[in-house]
Amino acid sequence: MHLILLAAQVCFASLPVAGRLAMQGSIGPAGIVLARMLGGALVFALIAWQRGVLRLDRRDIPAMIGCALIGVAANQELFVQGLARTTATNASVLGSTIPVFTALVAIALGRERAQPRRLAGIGVAFCGVAALVGADQMSIASGHLLGSVLILINSLCYGTYLVVVRPLAEKYDPLGLIAWLFLFSVPMVAPLGLVEISDAPPLHAGDIGFFAFLIAVPTVAAYGFVQIALRTTESSLVAAYIYLQPVLATVGAMFLLDEEPTLRTAVCGAIVLLGVWLAARRAR
Repeated sequence: MHLILLAAQVCFASLPVAGRLAMQGSIGPAGIVLARMLGGALVFALIAWQRGVLRLDRRDIPAMIGCALIGVAANQELFVQGLARTTATNASVLGSTIPVFTALVAIALGRERAQPRRLAGIGVAFCGVAALVGADQMSIASGHLLGSVLILINSLCYGTYLVVVRPLAEKYDPLGLIAWLFLFSVPMVAPLGLVEISDAPPLHAGDIGFFAFLIAVPTVAAYGFVQIALRTTESSLVAAYIYLQPVLATVGAMFLLDEEPTLRTAVCGAIVLLGVWLAARRAR
């Protein structure tokens, strides 16, 4: 299970680099979100249909729509739109609050107990992420306030999703569930995406390649691994692994963008790993 969670974060960590390269092409952020949503819905639905797990209890439709809204549509739109209106440092620091919201929502709803070791691990990992991305450089200027608020709301939405989706995750096959969530999310992101696509110039081969990667790796593979994990483990543990994303993204930038590694990166990465290890340990 820990290998599955690690694989999910590797896939998610590929999104910043590939997404930034894709946005240098013909389509803006909302168009990329729509492309990921359509591609993910198609792939997940086809796989689930072939496996015979594309079933749906009508009584679960309202819960499905709610989870699709906060966990897929709002999660992607708020992060991309927030990133366009704030600094990368703000987005990284505020995005790493997802496990905090997950733990708090799970405890508030009585889904999980307040385990001191897990809460301590979340706190240690958050400090490591904040130091890694430079929390001391966070900007609270009015020009960045809206984007920072959007990122923070995104974290609340996804942290809440990881908790409230658990009953559905226990009832449905992971691929069948994520297929329905993506299918319900497509109409939610279509208006903004269609506007951008209609105004965009013709796509080039490089644009299509980036879109294919964004659909296959940080969308299909990443969300699929998370749903598999949610079927058998606690929401706060799944959320704790989110702290690995900045570390993995930094490593990817070193190799793909020729960025120089620093002592700060190594030390902060070790702190993040320590926090995740503490959060992942089970009490005796």
